[in-house]
Amino acid sequence: MWLRHALKLLLSILILSACSPSDRQQVDKLNSLSYACHYRNIDSTEYYAREALHLSDNDDAKAEAMNNLAFVSMVRMKYDCAQRQLDSVSQLTDNQIELLIADVQQMRLCQRRSRNREFYDYRERALRAQARIYEDRATLSARQQRRLVYAESELAIVTSTYYYYVGLERQSSESLLALNPDAVQSDTAQYLNYLYNIGAGGILTEGTRKDVCQ
Repeated sequence: MWLRHALKLLLSILILSACSPSDRQQVDKLNSLSYACHYRNIDSTEYYAREALHLSDNDDAKAEAMNNLAFVSMVRMKYDCAQRQLDSVSQLTDNQIELLIADVQQMRLCQRRSRNREFYDYRERALRAQARIYEDRATLSARQQRRLVYAESELAIVTSTYYYYVGLERQSSESLLALNPDAVQSDTAQYLNYLYNIGAGGILTEGTRKDVCQ
């Protein structure tokens, strides 16, 4: 009898050790590396995301990895694959930040596929997720705050890009100008993405032509 209890105790210890905080930290690090490679090396983005997906037993971390993989699929124009990966996020987690990111990526996917009605559907979902996050924003960890900076800046950029291509220039400008650039500067790659869209979208109109070009 005592041997059976000892074996059960040992099994419990092994399960707990397999899910240790250090393992979650490693998965978070892999997901962070995957994100950091978004605009640098898409193969590395995929590699780190797949490693995170393989090692993780946490649904939130898996959802983050799937968001990173969907980014890869869209860059490679594998839109059906990206759709499946983004659809899986809502099945994995109720983490509002990852759901927000998935909805924003769905918006980008709709823009690429000229699915206008669905674009607005996903935008409404993204705005609802954003509102729910604001209710508990003070409780977010530093890492979650960084993910939120990406999510919110991406929402503004994707919305602005969509409006620009459908000829709604005023709405395109308003979407980007509503974003606080100081908040985005903590994410260098995303900040450069923001500045590129400011320049490419013809949003700056005040000053001389030389000032605008600068």
